[in-house]
Amino acid sequence: MSDRTTAAERPTRPDRPTAEEQLTRLRELVLNARAMPMSASCVVNRGEVLSAIDEVIDHLPDEISDAQRVIDRSQAKIAEGAAESERLVARAREEAERMARQSEIIAAAEKIAAQIKAAAEAEAQALRHETDLFIDSRMAGFESVLHKTSSQVKTARARLAERSNLDPADRAKASAPTE
Repeated sequence: MSDRTTAAERPTRPDRPTAEEQLTRLRELVLNARAMPMSASCVVNRGEVLSAIDEVIDHLPDEISDAQRVIDRSQAKIAEGAAESERLVARAREEAERMARQSEIIAAAEKIAAQIKAAAEAEAQALRHETDLFIDSRMAGFESVLHKTSSQVKTARARLAERSNLDPADRAKASAPTE
């Protein structure tokens, strides 16, 4: 059984060195190790190096899981933002379609209203013309009747004046309009 603890059992300590700091310490151990004469090799304290490697191994899963949590949160936020963006775009499209449909409906209604108005105005003009013709024909008939009546009245007066030998001055007085 290992004396190492799992990442879940290990308390998170903000003061513990990061994996990068621990690897830097391990590098310094190797750099500061006693050099072997006439060789690129060196002598390092096995316990120190193994302890430094164990620390990196022990803390690396915490840093990886912390990084994974950050990545997961970031991806969740990105997915949430993308979903919200899609919802907004869909809602904007629906609103644009609704407005376009309403605009089309209004345009169609205005066109129909203009046609109805034009037809009503044309029909009113035709009725006005027909009415004017009817009234004019009635007035012409009335004028004709009045003319005949006036002619008959003149003839009747002339006969009456002739038969009764009426004085022309009296006749002029009689034909003057009365107020």
